[in-house]
Amino acid sequence: MAVSQLIVAKIVAIVVLLVVTLIFCFLPYFLDRFYKWTKRAKGNAREFMVVLCLLNFGGGVLIATTFIHMLPEVVELVNALQQCRMLVPTPFGLPEVLLCTGFYLMYFIEETMHFVVRRRQLRKRQVAKVLVQVVQDGQGQEQDPQTDLVVAQQEPEEPNWLRGLGIIVALSLHELFGGMAIGLEMSVDTVWFMCGAIAVHKLVLAFCIGMEIMMAHTRWLIAVIYLLVFSIVTPIGLGIGIAVSETSSANEPSTASGILQSLACGTLIYVIFFEIVAKNHAGWRVFLSSLVGFILMFGLQIAIGEAKGKSHYVCP
Repeated sequence: MAVSQLIVAKIVAIVVLLVVTLIFCFLPYFLDRFYKWTKRAKGNAREFMVVLCLLNFGGGVLIATTFIHMLPEVVELVNALQQCRMLVPTPFGLPEVLLCTGFYLMYFIEETMHFVVRRRQLRKRQVAKVLVQVVQDGQGQEQDPQTDLVVAQQEPEEPNWLRGLGIIVALSLHELFGGMAIGLEMSVDTVWFMCGAIAVHKLVLAFCIGMEIMMAHTRWLIAVIYLLVFSIVTPIGLGIGIAVSETSSANEPSTASGILQSLACGTLIYVIFFEIVAKNHAGWRVFLSSLVGFILMFGLQIAIGEAKGKSHYVCP
């Protein structure tokens, strides 16, 4: 009877997390119908003070998530893997090296994508210039220097879908393992506690990610894919946890989990400081918004830590 109640609790948790996360992910699009944030010019949309404060509130949330929630878990997990000889002991801090690897991996991926896009845009610009010249020659007109100047000054546009890619990749990995943590719990009470804690944590992130992707003017189809992926990873992780809980202990460290979460943490650090909070002298309201987001997640982490205590991994 207890086993069936545990399975039912986990299944309900899957449905609740999926539905509520989807609602919060798409809530910014609903609010945009009333506040018309995206109707402004592209260059001014992110400078709109309300939106800027919300985005930096999300930046503060992500800073706390990375340095207070993810990083200690990564250090604890990788150290446990080394103690259990599941990873080779190193004379340097392996968690920090993996984190830096994730940082530069994201840096490399983004620069590679920008390089490819710039080359495509430069080719299009050259083709446009040739077409203009052919048309002018066909009409017997002299080459217009002003037209050449306009074509030459067209800068290659960076794809707006890159703005949300790093956040989705990094947080999806983390939320996948968060869902596994719920699925690995062995009592109904702890399932509901972990579900509530992860839900509060994820819903704030879901709203802020939806806002960030919307204000980047990401194409609707790509935005839907991003938000659907972020919404379903925790339920998927929960399902994996249910399957794993039948064969292994929840306290055994996982090599794949340690490596992937370390890389995800470094990736998220890159995204935070290069994509969200990289603004010069944005004003005190923006600073306070970021600080409030940080304090909110900091307080939540303290409450969760005091409630569930520190976990201890056991070597298999």
